[in-house]
Amino acid sequence: MFMACAASFPLLYDAAYRIVEASKSEKNTEWEIFIVQLRNELHQSSNWHISGGKLNYGVEGSITSISQYEDKLRRQINGQGHEVMLQNVKKAAFALEGGKLYIHVTFQDGEEGTSLYPFNQTSS
Repeated sequence: MFMACAASFPLLYDAAYRIVEASKSEKNTEWEIFIVQLRNELHQSSNWHISGGKLNYGVEGSITSISQYEDKLRRQINGQGHEVMLQNVKKAAFALEGGKLYIHVTFQDGEEGTSLYPFNQTSS
């Protein structure tokens, strides 16, 4: 009986490792998609500002905001809607400094993601 358990341990360990790695890969993909989508939208926007922990910017006459809601980053237009852009977020912070927008996210598992986007001072 001991031999059967001992022999199956490497298989169980390998399966658990693969599940953890797949989860990390999925989160990294979600982070990259979030950053690409946000950069594409920011490229077409104006009047960036941060208020109450929210990133706000104008797109085609509307005000779009990105903010943390529970464990998610969500996108709203004119204060309405609930488009989830990123999940499993423990804390998110936005900052406009030195001609750049900084985005820093701490995920619930403790991993962190940071991105920056240069902006034109005249449009913020």
